[in-house]
Amino acid sequence: MAQDGMKFNKIFIITAMSLLVLSLGQPALGYGGPPEQSSAGNFTVEINLDKESYALGESVTFSGSVNKYDEGRDLRISIFDSKNSLIMTQKTSVDADSTFSYAVELNEKFPAGEYKVKAQYGSSKATVEIILFTINSGEITSLELESSTGVKIPDWVKNNAGWWADGQIDDNSFVQGIQFMIKEGLMKISN
Repeated sequence: MAQDGMKFNKIFIITAMSLLVLSLGQPALGYGGPPEQSSAGNFTVEINLDKESYALGESVTFSGSVNKYDEGRDLRISIFDSKNSLIMTQKTSVDADSTFSYAVELNEKFPAGEYKVKAQYGSSKATVEIILFTINSGEITSLELESSTGVKIPDWVKNNAGWWADGQIDDNSFVQGIQFMIKEGLMKISN
């Protein structure tokens, strides 16, 4: 019986040593798996907009390039609203010179606000590029008015007019604001 125990110990020791020798030089996959691949070998994309701000009814044109052209691979462009809800996603082809261009009409699916665009050309997170654009409400801003007419309406005037239209200030307060503009020469009344 003592010999059986010695035999068992020898087999156990030989097996343990064999496992140790075999495991030397092998990567230890049990502790977090293999290291992440670097993005150096991945497909990457660069995406641009024709401008940063749009109005409803306009088209936004996305253009850019990829680092490596792959004939069988499409570029995926996804647009998300400010709440991170997907508005649309579309696959588009990349030209042989590694460039692309894709236009989207800003219709009723796109209310005023900020949007995030994700462009992806490969299968890993390293292949995603993100850009932002804004859709304006369509209201004429004082900056747009100034550039088209050469006149800038002060923000407080617009606020007062809005408050008066909403019933938040009375007629007398609104008239006082107009009288102030006339007195200061901001507004001229012809006979």
